[in-house]
Amino acid sequence: MKEIVILIKGFLKKNRKHFLFPFLSILIGVWGMIVVISVIKGFDVLLIRSITSFNPHITIFQQYNKKIPEEISRIKFSTYQGFFNIYGKKIGASLMEVDDITIFKKLLVKGSFEKAVIGNALAQNLNIDIGDNLNLIYTDDSGNIKMKILKVSGIFKSGIYIVDSAFILQESTKKSYNYIGIYLKNPEKAQEIKSKYLNGILATTWEEQNENFAKAVEMDSYFAMLITFFVVFMSGFSISNSVMYSIFVRKREIGILKSLGMGKQKIAMVFIGESMIIALVGFVFGSILSIITVKILENVNIPIPQNIFYIDKIPFYLSSTDIILAFIFITLLSFTFSFISSRKLLSFDIVEVLHGE
Repeated sequence: MKEIVILIKGFLKKNRKHFLFPFLSILIGVWGMIVVISVIKGFDVLLIRSITSFNPHITIFQQYNKKIPEEISRIKFSTYQGFFNIYGKKIGASLMEVDDITIFKKLLVKGSFEKAVIGNALAQNLNIDIGDNLNLIYTDDSGNIKMKILKVSGIFKSGIYIVDSAFILQESTKKSYNYIGIYLKNPEKAQEIKSKYLNGILATTWEEQNENFAKAVEMDSYFAMLITFFVVFMSGFSISNSVMYSIFVRKREIGILKSLGMGKQKIAMVFIGESMIIALVGFVFGSILSIITVKILENVNIPIPQNIFYIDKIPFYLSSTDIILAFIFITLLSFTFSFISSRKLLSFDIVEVLHGE
C-alpha cells in the first residue's frame, strides 16, 4: 500500500497538467449542479411554506370536534367572494372571516388585527394603507348581494402572490362558520392523517386543493435528479479520459513497474487513487464556489414576475443532504469510470513497451 501512495504522489506532482481538465470539469459540474438544484428546491420549499402558513392543512366541511394527532391549531372560518368597485374597475377579492386570528399573526407585516387585514400586494395594487376604508360587494351564505365597509388595520404577507393580492382577513364573533381549518406540526403529513383519522368525514387537504402545484413539486424533484445524474455522468467521462490519457503517456513507467513484479491490480489502484483525489479536490472547490454563489444571489434578490410564479424573487434552498448526495455520486462515478478505464488499458505487452530501452 505504501508504494501505491508514493506512486500516486509522484505521478500527480510530475503530471499536474494532465489533471487540470478533469479537475475543472468536476469543479464546474458540481458548482452548477448545486446552484441549479438549490433554485429548484428553493421554489418548492418556499411555495410549500407559504401555502401551508396561510391555508389550513386540512379543511373540514362539517361539524367535527375531535382533536386530530399532530394538530397544533384549529380555526373556524367562512370565505366570501366579492369585489371592490374602485377607480372605475372591479377588483376581485376574497373575505375570510375567522373565529381566532392567532395562527395568522406571524404573517402580519404592518399594523394589527383589530379590524380588517389585507394582503400586501392588494394594498399596493389599490394604493391602500392602514386607516383606509374599503367597500366590499360580496354574496353571503344565502346568495344575497351585500356591501360591507371594511376599515383596514393591518397588512399581511404570505409570500404567495395569488393570496397576497386577493385575500382579506377579519376576526369575527359570529356563531356559525362554513369550515373548520386544521393546522398540523408537519403539513406534508396532511394526506396521511386525513386518510387515517378522517375516513368518512367530508374534508380536503392543502395538497388536494393545490393539486397542480403538488404535481409541479413532484416534477421538480425529477428534474433535480436528472440534472444531478447528467452533470455527474459528464464528470465521469472526463475522469475516464484523464485515466486513459495518463496510461497512454506512462506506458514506459507502467512497463517497468510490471517487470519489477507489480501486479495489474496495484497499478490500477494508482490510477484509481489519482482519479479519486482529483474528484475530491474538484468537489470541495465546486461546493465552496456553489455556496458562495448561492449566498451572493440570495442577497442580490433577483426579481421574477409575481403573476406567473406567485413569488417576487428567485428563492434558494441549500441543503447539506444535496451536497452529501452530490459527493456520493461523484465518488461512485469517479471510481467506476477510472476502474473500467484502467483495467481495460493495462492489458498491454510489457515486452513491446520496453523494446529498445
